[in-house]
Amino acid sequence: MSWRTASILCFSLLLAPQVVAQEARPATKSVLLLLPEDMALPAMTALVSSLRASLWESWGGQVSVDIESLDLGWFSGPEYERALLAWYLVKYRERQPDALITFRSDTIHLTLELRQKLWPDIPVIVLSEDERLWERQPRPERVVGQWLKYDMRATAELALRLMPDTRRLAFVNGSSPWEQAQQERMLRELRPLLEQRGLEFIDLSGLSLAEMLERVGTLPADTVVLTFTFIIDSTGRPFVPREVASMLLAASNRPCFTVHETVLGMGFVGGVLVSYEAVGQQLGMLTARMLRGEQVDFSAPLAPAPVDHVTVDARALRRWGITPDRVPPGVRLAFEEPSLWERYRLYVLGAITVSALQTLMAVVLMVERRRRIRVQAELNERHRLEKLAEIEVRRGLDQLAHVSRVAALGEMTSSLAHELNQPLAAILVNAQAVRRLLDATPMDLVEVREAIGDIISDDKRAGEVIRRMRTLLKKGQPQDDVLSLNDLVREVARLVANDMQLRGAELHMVLAPSRPAVRGDGIQLQQVMLNLLINALEATSGVPAGQRHIWVRTTSSSQEQVELSVQDSGAGIEPSHLPHVFEPFYSTKKEGLGMGLSISRSIVVAHGGQLWAESPPGQGALLRCVLPVAPSNASP
Repeated sequence: MSWRTASILCFSLLLAPQVVAQEARPATKSVLLLLPEDMALPAMTALVSSLRASLWESWGGQVSVDIESLDLGWFSGPEYERALLAWYLVKYRERQPDALITFRSDTIHLTLELRQKLWPDIPVIVLSEDERLWERQPRPERVVGQWLKYDMRATAELALRLMPDTRRLAFVNGSSPWEQAQQERMLRELRPLLEQRGLEFIDLSGLSLAEMLERVGTLPADTVVLTFTFIIDSTGRPFVPREVASMLLAASNRPCFTVHETVLGMGFVGGVLVSYEAVGQQLGMLTARMLRGEQVDFSAPLAPAPVDHVTVDARALRRWGITPDRVPPGVRLAFEEPSLWERYRLYVLGAITVSALQTLMAVVLMVERRRRIRVQAELNERHRLEKLAEIEVRRGLDQLAHVSRVAALGEMTSSLAHELNQPLAAILVNAQAVRRLLDATPMDLVEVREAIGDIISDDKRAGEVIRRMRTLLKKGQPQDDVLSLNDLVREVARLVANDMQLRGAELHMVLAPSRPAVRGDGIQLQQVMLNLLINALEATSGVPAGQRHIWVRTTSSSQEQVELSVQDSGAGIEPSHLPHVFEPFYSTKKEGLGMGLSISRSIVVAHGGQLWAESPPGQGALLRCVLPVAPSNASP
């Protein structure tokens, strides 16, 4: 095989799919559409647009549609028709359509004559408003069509249903031959209804535009207006029907009804309306069948176009006071303004939901607020009761502490009496000496002065003993003072010094040089120290004389705490007793109540501190007390 042959074969293979596609695609067809009126009229525009779309969709490809407007409403007569025919014979001599489509019965004779002279074999699709068209004239060959009915009687019946008090029907129509022919047909249908209901007929057709507008503005109150179209008035002046309809609606004092869907929404109440879009769709499908060569019965009568629908304008109903309950079932309600619920249903539901949630939240918050108020009241009451209980506990603790102080001083009665007896005895001796010196001659004033000085010194000494006893025995409200821990230790040491001397014990004080300060009640803190010293003194009673030692230490353990420790040289505390030494009424002594250490710990805890006991092996008992340091700007 030569390269030339191979090239031709490859080219053929590449071209084959395109050839197949071209064969599968329908051949381009052309249709000539003859319109009775100008294409700018809404009815013609709707009909042609729908027909073209339906034709292209049904055919499956593009169809060329040539449109010619005959303008028969504005121009008529044999001479005009001969001129049109001559023009089309010249225009389409070299261009043959595959089908002819014509609207209205007054265009059929011109269409058939054009076909006869140029294309006698092409089919014709007719849309006629006269169902008896072929009864009035011979039926040509290869002509098929549909019958479009303008149902004015059904429209009148709808008007009477909506306005049952109607006694007169006014009819508005133009003066062209086609309009007059349609009026004659419609009146034949209306006469039985007029006779049956006893209605008066007011003929407003065949008038000039000015006369018609004047008449419709002065109609009786029991009248409804039926309108068909208005292409030419009685003076021969042409009009655009839609513009006349607008003037008619503005001038009329009574509701107007129509049979054309294209003018619904301008103010007409409604009627049995012709949908030109549906008519065009039906014609497009019929034309596509003929172009495909399908079998069509050309002898069949005109088929009715099922395109009528009953529609009323909701806005016009409201304007003329027609209640919705008068609208018959099945009637379509156009331009119905949705109710507030329908228009804002989602917003209303949202608002209701939000309001419900807010209400629920408000209820919950109110319940929660009441609960919180109740709980807060209960807490306040509980806090008040706790405060009262705390006050009572403190009061009881103060009373118990006072009793403990009295008991402690009671145990020291003999030593205190001895300590008080010494200055009193010295005062007595010095007083007797002064009396002798006063009786001597000559009197020695120097010795008298010295004796009186001794009396004063001993009196102060006795007064100091009494003051210290009075301080510990005094009962009153706890104070909150800044105190020197070292001074408190020295004060208590002086109080027990005589008792220690009588028992043969030696007190060693190791005080912090920084003079740590604490905040609290001095009497209560002295009571703690007194209890610790008395316990230490009693712990050394089982130790031989000369080995009885007590150490008191104060240290600043940190910047926030100060420590006081009391250690004795006694036998110490049994390990099994350590966890219980601070329990109330727990004592290892037969004569003890077991309240001293318990009260001491309560006082220390009330001052924000801690008190605990240790027992180092062979080193006696060690009691340690930690208290918060007073602020640095406070001075004892």
